[in-house]
Amino acid sequence: MSASGEGRFTTLERRCRLLLRAYPAAYRAERGEEIVGTLVEATPGDRAWPLPRDIRGLAIGSLRARAQLNRCNTTAANLRVAVFAGVAAYLAYEAAGILGGLARAAEHGWPFTWHSLVVATLNVVTLVLAWLSHRRTMVLAGALPAAASLALVGPWHPYEVGYAVTYLACLAVLIALVGQERPDRRWLWLIGPIVLAELLVARVVPGTGAEADVIGVVTLCLLTLVSIAWLAVDARLAIAVIVFVLAESLPLAMANLVTGIELPFLGICAAVAAPAVWLLRRQSAHPGRPTQT
Repeated sequence: MSASGEGRFTTLERRCRLLLRAYPAAYRAERGEEIVGTLVEATPGDRAWPLPRDIRGLAIGSLRARAQLNRCNTTAANLRVAVFAGVAAYLAYEAAGILGGLARAAEHGWPFTWHSLVVATLNVVTLVLAWLSHRRTMVLAGALPAAASLALVGPWHPYEVGYAVTYLACLAVLIALVGQERPDRRWLWLIGPIVLAELLVARVVPGTGAEADVIGVVTLCLLTLVSIAWLAVDARLAIAVIVFVLAESLPLAMANLVTGIELPFLGICAAVAAPAVWLLRRQSAHPGRPTQT
């Protein structure tokens, strides 16, 4: 083989492996070499990328492989993963908001509330421990001081009590789910955009102004649209986003409970959650039903 042929083969193989990353890691480890070899053999000698039909077939196959992952777990297990991810996203969002507010206070010389810094720091510690450890006692080491600090000197004013109640409830849910099924680290991409958007809204990132509020809303809308588009492949993402949105909206809903302002919004969430849970049940393993391989 000539040097140009070897270079073309190396480039083609490298790009085939790049496309192969659309498949789950376990699938790539088992059948990756076979798929790359087939793509290289089926690609004409004058091309540095596989044929469009092969790329399309690879994309469809990757979606099917990812959809098949859920069938290894029961509906309850997949639901716990989704709720864990949604609650973790909310707690990370709140920690980012608190830290962003403290950064702005320090910048403008406003009064500094140390208990908020303690709550945010322990919140981050709790999230890290919950994601890395299966031992509930380790998570309690961060969650209990955070809950105690919030309960003792937290925002218990009539218009802010919803925040404290939601925060404590989410900590309780996170602790209850520790030691059971939880998202793998790839789910952190859900938390990243949410935290970044909140930091932008808090004006922590230099150069951000009034348009930061728009960025936060657009980010949440994009996550919602992506989760809806991903329903047929993995309904857990939509459920996680719904859990986050409900937790983030609960304080305002509690404040407006009498007026019923939030009822239409809660109805929309319920309308999306119902098909998501139904699809999740179909995507999960059931006793007595053989899973596909």
